[in-house]
Amino acid sequence: MIEGHARILGDNISGDYIISKEYIRAGYPLKKMVKFLFQVPRPDLGATLQPGDIIVGGHNFGCGSSREFVMLLLKEAKINCVIAKSFARTFYRSSINQGILPIECDLDVKEGDVISVDIVAGTIIVNGTTKYQFQKFPALMKDIVTEGGLIPYYVKNKGL
Repeated sequence: MIEGHARILGDNISGDYIISKEYIRAGYPLKKMVKFLFQVPRPDLGATLQPGDIIVGGHNFGCGSSREFVMLLLKEAKINCVIAKSFARTFYRSSINQGILPIECDLDVKEGDVISVDIVAGTIIVNGTTKYQFQKFPALMKDIVTEGGLIPYYVKNKGL
């Protein structure tokens, strides 16, 4: 079970909107860069993220970037789950590889709502009352996320 507070973003959140190239080029350590997350769509968000917050986006989340760095930075911010109406394919798969759960689901939530995700049952409960279903993950993908990503899964199981 994953539980956290909703942090709302809109449609077409690109990799550059998640973290601007200027901060990557500056060479800051990951820990320092967390406060710069989502500067373009929500300048207030990065500095106020709390471990376990759940990012809720619209359509085409993670578009326009295939940089693994974006996932590493979300992981550094202790973001374990991103829920969106749809994802860019590369972002979706990269999230799983880094142990971040990408869920496609159309939620009706507000900033700060409490979201509970049951990956086994394929359900999301908002504020303890409203229930949503999402397509369950294949066992291997679920196990990769549960282990913290592809490399930890591979090391623990001595392969795929």
